[in-house]
Amino acid sequence: MIVYYDESILTYVASIRNYFGLTSSYPAHEGFTGILNEKRPEKVFLMLIDAMGSNLIERKLPEDSFLRKHLTYVTTTVFPTTTTAATTAIRNGKAPNENAWLGWCQYLKEVDDIIIPLRSCSYYDDRIYPGDVMNRYVPVEATEDELNRIGIPARNLYPSFRPDGCDNFDEMCCRLIRFSNDDTFRYIYAYWDKYDSYMHRHGPSSKICDAYLMFINNEIENLAENLAEDTMLIVTADHGQVDIGRVYNLCGSPFDDYFSIRPSIEPRAMTFFIKEGMQEEFAGKFMETFEKDYVLLNHKQVLETRLFGDHKNHPRFEEFIGDFLAIAKSDLMLDYSDKPREPLKGKIGMHAGMCEDELMIPVITYMK
Repeated sequence: MIVYYDESILTYVASIRNYFGLTSSYPAHEGFTGILNEKRPEKVFLMLIDAMGSNLIERKLPEDSFLRKHLTYVTTTVFPTTTTAATTAIRNGKAPNENAWLGWCQYLKEVDDIIIPLRSCSYYDDRIYPGDVMNRYVPVEATEDELNRIGIPARNLYPSFRPDGCDNFDEMCCRLIRFSNDDTFRYIYAYWDKYDSYMHRHGPSSKICDAYLMFINNEIENLAENLAEDTMLIVTADHGQVDIGRVYNLCGSPFDDYFSIRPSIEPRAMTFFIKEGMQEEFAGKFMETFEKDYVLLNHKQVLETRLFGDHKNHPRFEEFIGDFLAIAKSDLMLDYSDKPREPLKGKIGMHAGMCEDELMIPVITYMK
């Protein structure tokens, strides 16, 4: 599958931004704009459940569940199908190539390290960087910040890993109910991560994850019933997940000799920086080994395919995509770790590739 950005999550984000008087890189979704213009909500609460792909909802929840009953439509996320790229796009209406926030880990030359942008720390060791190191060198501005600047009260709401965050999902829902009924904010972006975490650990097919998805459904139904009449609730996701049954560790493998910098971005959308003069040999060996499991694109092909977005690239986009990009198309995950990984006991969950379960996400709307 591929991403058609003019029909992706960026279109409903454009509808929301236009509703509040902001511009967007991509066209607004006609149907979603119609809903906003018909309902005319005073407050819009956008709740993002990490990894809650539309296929998981339709496969795991009964037809009469709240999330399925209020499913407005299904669309594609961005590429890579991962939190860093997708949530940044959702928060500012621009595609990953425009933001240059591409994946869980990226090489940042200012600190000569592969960092985790969302955590301001090193990916491969224990270095921690003060402040928001990625935003310092590759800044992005969120919708809530733009709205506050033009006098429309807005905020975000996160789990407890952020200041003023929520200890559990019930607390997040209770706070949204309070904000809906006290007229403090007109726009709130609320992000919840635990469903993604459970699937990474147990795999999306596990009964544990099924039970947690039903819990999420029930909590959101209670949230919706207690919102003020002037509040529209939008529930969506950044990506889905797939079950992983096989892992190949590149560290210490014959491929390790080709790398000038350790791999980055994501295990299922992995970027490689290759030593000078070894590119052709690397590509041949990689395809010989992984042809059934990964698509390999060179730097020029990545630019030509516009996988990361259709509009003008961020000035730093090209430095982050390396010499090659490998995109998963099966249940294999590439890894790079100098610590021995225990053999898989069953499945684990992962995303960032281009399988349908990773790519398709729901747009759910509710207003009394």
